This record gives sequence, structure tokens and C-alpha cells, in this order.
Amino acid sequence: MESAEKELKKVQKNQQSTAVKAKKQQAVEAQMVNTGKPFWWMLLMFICSIVYLFPEAVFNAALTDVAGGRNSSVEDLRAVELFGRTISGIGVTLLLADLLLKGKQVAKATRALGYFTLIAVIIWPTVFFGQKWLVDHFIIDASTPEERQQAYLSQVLRSALIENSIKFEGIDYDPGKKHSAIEKTFLSVFGGLVYADDKLVDDLKQKKRLIMEKFVRDRAMSQFDQHYANYDNFRQTLRGKYTEYAAGSNQYNQALASVQTRSDAYWLDTQNQVKQGWEQYQQGTKAYEARVESRAQKIAPKLYDYFERRNKCAEKKSGSNKDRCFERLQNGYDKEIAKYSMPYIPPNDWLVREEISTSENVGNSIISGILTFGLYTAMQAADAVTGGDAGFKDHRMVYTNDVNHYKNVLMLKMEPDFIKESGGYPLGISSIHEFRVNELTSIKVNKKLKQKGLTLSPSWSLTDRNSFDIAVAKRVRQQADSEWRSKMKAKGNDMPPNLSWQQFQQQRNIQQRIEDEMKELYVKPTLADWNNREFKQKIIEPNIRRKTTEYLNVLEAQQVEFADGGAFESTGKSALRSTIIPPISMSISLALVLLTLLKLPMKAVELVQVKRTRAAAKSKPNRYIKPAISILLLASIFVVPLSMAVNQYTMKESALHYFFEQMEKNDSAMISFALKWLLVTQPMVQPIGSSIDQGLFITKGFNAISEPINRFDLAIMPEHDSTNLAKYSPKKAALLPLTINNNIANAKVAVMNIKPTYQAGMMLPAGSYDIKVSAPGHITVRKWMYLKADETDFNINLSAADVTSQ
Repeated sequence: MESAEKELKKVQKNQQSTAVKAKKQQAVEAQMVNTGKPFWWMLLMFICSIVYLFPEAVFNAALTDVAGGRNSSVEDLRAVELFGRTISGIGVTLLLADLLLKGKQVAKATRALGYFTLIAVIIWPTVFFGQKWLVDHFIIDASTPEERQQAYLSQVLRSALIENSIKFEGIDYDPGKKHSAIEKTFLSVFGGLVYADDKLVDDLKQKKRLIMEKFVRDRAMSQFDQHYANYDNFRQTLRGKYTEYAAGSNQYNQALASVQTRSDAYWLDTQNQVKQGWEQYQQGTKAYEARVESRAQKIAPKLYDYFERRNKCAEKKSGSNKDRCFERLQNGYDKEIAKYSMPYIPPNDWLVREEISTSENVGNSIISGILTFGLYTAMQAADAVTGGDAGFKDHRMVYTNDVNHYKNVLMLKMEPDFIKESGGYPLGISSIHEFRVNELTSIKVNKKLKQKGLTLSPSWSLTDRNSFDIAVAKRVRQQADSEWRSKMKAKGNDMPPNLSWQQFQQQRNIQQRIEDEMKELYVKPTLADWNNREFKQKIIEPNIRRKTTEYLNVLEAQQVEFADGGAFESTGKSALRSTIIPPISMSISLALVLLTLLKLPMKAVELVQVKRTRAAAKSKPNRYIKPAISILLLASIFVVPLSMAVNQYTMKESALHYFFEQMEKNDSAMISFALKWLLVTQPMVQPIGSSIDQGLFITKGFNAISEPINRFDLAIMPEHDSTNLAKYSPKKAALLPLTINNNIANAKVAVMNIKPTYQAGMMLPAGSYDIKVSAPGHITVRKWMYLKADETDFNINLSAADVTSQ
């Protein structure tokens, strides 16, 4: 029974679970019938919309900061553009996923997420790259040369307005005041307003030279303190570098000044080497003498015995016995000599020369004559008559048992062994002086000196101190130069030592460092000891002239130069992008932010209603409710702000009202309405996005990952390979004849900013030229003239100078 009850309870529990699941499934199916989507999917899309709203609002604020910034660069605009395209891709992906995915596609979570991933993979890159392609293809690349030149002028006028170089009556804009969201929005759309007003552009073209000159000067002077402060900081750093350089030069000079000390040290080392060599020679001589004496003591008795035996052999009668005796004796001698590992010495070389006196010769002659009864004397006389020595000898060779004699013979005969052992020195050097002046000593010392880097002539002698000092001086200079070059190379320099401060500044690598620091302000050469007056005269003024010329070259260029492939194609396209794209992107972003923000409460109410009615089927809502709500939302976004809010730039009394009227008459009322709506609505939303970013650091987070996105973007859609402004050069421009007319016959005309001497009708490229006209007794006149196709002749009249006689 118990088991049956348990089984019954188990079955009942399963039935209840199945009933609950069926009930839930019926509720989901009922909800799917009414809304087409399950509750969890609607909740997910609601959360995603909230999350998306934050980066979209931040992008809207960041775009306003960049487009309405005073010193924003093309790189800044590029960075915020990447941010906006990334967020737009996410927003469109969410929008299409919410619209397209319904019914069976979102019935199960895994299937819904799979479809969502598929949409994201297709839509995000399409939107990300599609925006760029649409802008480039339909706006930038499709623009006319006139539109590009006009966009450039509008950007210049915007910059001139910021620098307070130009004022528009009725526009309450103060560049000195901290820019709020209103001022930033105004600057974002101002370029577009000027660009859209052809009449205003035509009027301003007549004054563009004055506007440019004032604008460039105002901008330069407004930043003068900052530029000079940067210059002053850098020159202090450069002076520190020169102090290090001067200290290095001082070390270099000290090294050169130590030549005599170094020479004395080398010379002392040389003398120590000679002394050591002499001591080794003496030790070698003593060892050699001891070795020779030992051999002499061994060989002396045997040699004495040898000569005794040889005399006995000589006493024998001539014949074979005598010859064999000498042969046996000689063989024994050869074997004995070979035992001592010394050069072969003939037997007679061991004999001692004994001098014979005259008295001994006479006495021997008399005795011989008596013993031979006068026959020996007669034979002497006959020998003397024939030229002989008459039997008189001056010496005889005898043998001895004196060991010192044999030692002296061995010393002489074994000298080659000594020379080899001593490194080439002969026997018999008796003093260190004799050893020092020996040629071999100089050769050995020279070899040692060469190992130390001293180069001397192969024939150099230790007696030549002068050549030695010269070699040391050369070596010291080589070492100092090598160390100097090594230190300079480590610092990336190649300067010689002992440069003055003026010479140091003008070195090529120092000027390169100054140029890297000064950037576009650099003027060759720039020195690091100018005061603020000299800085203005030598840096700011030339840059004002150069920058003015650059602006005018663009503004006064023929429109063909702005066409594709023209010198100013890239400049014009960049200006057009900066003029048109920010207002368009800002308007779209603002509309998306407001639309999303207003739709969120409706979605929240819808979620609550769905949650309450999940248990039962719900009747379909009236089909007119959603369109009515959409119309109400659009009115709230586009009509209410213009009806209820104004600022100093949208009031009827403002000069901008004139722009809007002209745009409505001549161009597009829709664009006029959009810009006016942007001027009113954007300042209310922009602070919200900035606050969100300050709290969540969204832009910083994007900047951390922007580099891979940037590389991905450029890999798929590289930037246009347009002609850069830098490629524009006078050589590529058509040459025009320059003629300066004046009222003085002998007036001297000079073109100050070119090298060629002025000649009437000389051919020059279009551009600005600094003309100077002077004549004796007249006031010199100097003016900038702009040479262009329709203006090649200029009149400069001189007036007489006032002369007061005394």
C-alpha cells in the first residue's frame, strides 16, 4: 500500500508539473500571437536599448566638442568619426534585430541568439563601412571644385571668427569666453551656414586678402605667449645640452693637454722594458757560461788524451799502420764530440797558438847548424834567397789541459745557440748602454709600442726621443677623437669639439632638433638666444607672411586646382568633410538619442502589460495607436524644441536668422530647418553626454581599443590617395609675367622674397611677392602683391621725401 501511494503521488506530481509547463507554454504562445515575441526577448532588447543610449549620447557630446572646438585637428575628427561609426553599427544591429526577429526565430533562446549573431555579423560591418562609402562617394568625391573651394573658405572664415579676426553684425559670439554647449554647437554649424550662402561667399571673396592677413596675424599673436614660452623652455633645455657639450669639450682638451705626461709615462715604460731586457740578457749570459764551463770540464781531459795519442800516431813511420792509427783516432774524436749536442769542431780548433820569439828561432837555427855541420844553415840561406822564411816561425800550435782554454773555445763555437736563446743578441754586450743602443732592442721596443697603439718608423731608434713624442701625441689625439666620436654617437650627434654657443646652435643636428620642437614655426636658422622681440621679428612675422601666402594660394587658386588630381584636391575635400559631415552626423546622432530616449518609457509600459497578461490571451491593440504614438514622438523631437526653446543664435534679431532665410530662399528649407533645430536642441543634450562620459569614461575606453579598429578600417577602405597640399609647388604652376609700374624713371624695383633680380615682365609662378620700390629723394615703398592670371601689372607710385634746409 505504501509503495502504491508513493507511486500515485509521483504520478500526480508529474501531472501537475506537466500542467504548469503547458500553462506557461500557452501563455508564451498567447503572447507570441499578440506581440510576435517572447517576454525575455523584449526585455533583452529593452536593456540593450538602454545600454546603447549611453555611448550614443557620449558620441553626440564628443562630436560637438571636436566639431565646435577651437583647435581641433583632422586627426581628432577622424577619431570621433571612428567612434560614431562603431556605435552606429551597434545601434542599427539592435534596431534590425528587434524588427526582424519574431515568431519561431525567437521561440527558443539558442535560436534567437544564433539569428542575432548572424544579423550582427552582416549589419555591423555593412553600417560601419557603408557610412564611410556613402559619404565619400555621394558627398566628398561627387563634390565640384567650386564646392570644395567654397568649403575651404567657410572653414577659414570659421577660424577667423574664432580668432576674432572677423565679426558678423548681430552674431553674439565672444571667442574669449569659455565655450559652452551653445557656442560649440554654433561653431559646428557655422561653417555649413556660410558654405550654404553663395551670396555671402561672393561678398567675402572681395575681402579675403584683408581677412586672411588679419586672421593669420591675430591667430599668431593670440598664441604668441604660448609659442614663446615653449621656445623659452626648449632653449633652456638646449643650453643645458650645451653645458654638457662644453664639459665634454673640456675633457677632450684636457686629454690633448696631457700629451707630455702621457709621453713621459710611455717613455718610462720603455726604459723599464730595456732594463728588464738587460737583466734577462745578463741572466742568460751567466747560464750560458755555466753550461759551457760544465762541458769544458768534461771534454778537456779527453781532448788532451786525444792530442797525446795523435802525437804517438805521428811518430810512427809512414804507411798503413800510421794511417789506420789516425783514422781510429779521428773516429773516436767524432763520436765523443757528438755526445755533447754542440756544433762539430775540427780537432785543430782546440789547439793553442803559441808565439815563437826571434831569439828562440836563432838559437834553434844555430844548434841545428852545429848538429848538421852547417848543412841546415846552408839550406836556410838557400830558402831565404828563394823567398822562403829560412826556417824561422812566428808561432806554433800546441795542446793543453787548461779547462779555461776549452771553455773559451766552446764559448765562441756555441755562440749561435746563445743568440737563439737570447732572442738575437750576440755575446759580449758588457753594459746596459750598449744593450740599449743595440738595433735589436729598438726593434723589440717598437713592436711593444705598436701593440699599445704607438706607430713609429721601422728604423726608429731608442735614441730618437723626438719621434717618440710625436707618435705619442698622435696616439693621444686619436684616442681623444675616438672617445669624442663615441660619446657624440651615443647622443645622436656628430659635432666637432670646442664649438662656441653660436656655432653649436647652427649645427645641422641641433637645427633639426629645433625644427622638430618648433614644427611649422621653424625658420632656418632658428637660434636659441632670442628675446621675445627678436622671436616675434624672426619667427612670428615670417610665419605670418608664409601662412598668409599659403591661405591666399588656396583661396585665389583657379577652381580647376580643386578638381580631382588638382593641387588642392585633398585640401578641398578635407574642408568639405569638416564643413558638412559634423552637422549631418550630429543631427542624426541627436535624433537617435532623443528617439531612443522617448521610446524607452513606451517599451517599459509594454513590458509591464505583457508581464500582467501572460496568463491569458490579450486582444490585439488598435492599429492606429502605434502610428499615433510615432507621430507624437516625432513632434516631441522636432517641433517642440523649436517652439519652446531659443538662444542668442536662433532669435529673430540674430544675424543667423539672415542665414536661415537665405538658405530657405536659395537652397533648401529642409536643411535650414535641420540646422536651426540642431542649434536649439543640441545644447540641451550635449551636457548630458559629457556628464555620462565623465562618469563612465566611455571615450577613454574606446581610445584604448581604437587602434585595431583604425587599422581594420584602413585595411578594408584605405584613405583616398589624393594630391596633398604639400605637392603644390611653383614649378608645377603656370608662369605669369610680373610688371611693376611707377612714376619715377630711375626707380629701383626689387622682389624681396625671391633670389632672381627683378626685370620687367619676368616670368614667375602665381603667388604673393614682397615688392620694394625705392628712388633717391623719395620715400621707399614696400608692399605685398599677389600675382595671378588676371592681375600681373601693378602700380606703385613714390612720393618725394621732405627735405628741410638748415
